[in-house]
Amino acid sequence: MTDSPTILKARTSADLLAMLPLLAGGPLTRSVAIAPFAGKRTPAVLRHPLPHDLASPALSAIAAHLVGIVSGLGGCDAVVLAIYADEPFEVALPKYSEFEQALLQQFLAAGFGVKDTFCVASDGWACFDERERRELSEISESPLSETAPEALTRERRPDGSLPRPDPVLASRVRLTLDELAGGIRIDAFGTAHECVPSEPVDLFEQSLGSGEDPPGADTLARIILDLQTEGDFDRTIVQVMLGQDRAREVWQGTLRRRLVAAGRGERPIDLLLREHRRRGPDRMDDVADMLAGLAGPRPDITRIRSAIDVLSHAAAHAPSADRPMLLCVLAWLHWAIGAGTATGRLLEASSRIDPHHQMTGIVHAITLAVMLPQWIANRDLRDDTDPSGLDRALNRAARRRRRG
Repeated sequence: MTDSPTILKARTSADLLAMLPLLAGGPLTRSVAIAPFAGKRTPAVLRHPLPHDLASPALSAIAAHLVGIVSGLGGCDAVVLAIYADEPFEVALPKYSEFEQALLQQFLAAGFGVKDTFCVASDGWACFDERERRELSEISESPLSETAPEALTRERRPDGSLPRPDPVLASRVRLTLDELAGGIRIDAFGTAHECVPSEPVDLFEQSLGSGEDPPGADTLARIILDLQTEGDFDRTIVQVMLGQDRAREVWQGTLRRRLVAAGRGERPIDLLLREHRRRGPDRMDDVADMLAGLAGPRPDITRIRSAIDVLSHAAAHAPSADRPMLLCVLAWLHWAIGAGTATGRLLEASSRIDPHHQMTGIVHAITLAVMLPQWIANRDLRDDTDPSGLDRALNRAARRRRRG
């Protein structure tokens, strides 16, 4: 039986602000959160990092872009806007008032109703209209704050941070990477064995299906080794989004491209970019469209989250020099589910390791040009399907409370 959608009724402004992190899938920090409404219902939250440039033209440009995204949501007739800041209330409210006004004016000009606008600071909150500081305890003590099941709060890492590494496991991963690179492994009895390369699609698929148990050192090292090139990036994203069969097709194409590039003395990425330029934007294939966020099926959120968990664990235990491509894949996957703040932070982390990492620049360009992929931007709010899993999780929590 399919769970029917859960209805959370926000009776006060504090209830509404308590509900927004539930809809966003985790805490909201240093961002503007936009809750699009179809009538009285809002099934999700769009968030965007707070701008560093607070000059009027920059704020207007961001507001226009966000209005454009919300305009693509079928059935949306109104929004709630909430600016989440790290600063104290007395600093945050005046600092972001112009941004609030830019958002308010552009949404109203586009024909949307604006139900309310909020400032949530480090030590208080208020409606921008009232500007009177209220205690954060009003939000935390709201009945809706107690509605969130553990599944929505544990290990979600909505900010894109990596789990804390286990030093012993990290040491074993480094040793295994050295053995795989050398092609020889020495067992506990001192006997040398040939290291047989793994089949990357099969290995990653097994990791996605491993459940709650994180991969061990050998699997982590092979995942890290299998994610070091642009072709590895494409294969991994395709496998998560389109399945392992399509990933194998893409991988075989990558291997053929590598042979051609080697024969010409070129890099495979240069050959691929030249192919895309020759094909032109109107003749992109399904994989290129999907990677650019221009087309593609609605993704399996559970599968994406499983991939994020596996790859976050791998990145946390990878040597720094081997981490950028993993971070790029993680950035793209967060972007695919609308977690733009996490995407930005992961790309910044990759750039700090290697400022010239080409794939980091490519993913940054994609996510900058297309703030939300089409499978999110074109969602109809009147559709009762729940890609975030929020309704299912809330229903499970409600059943547990009834049994208790």
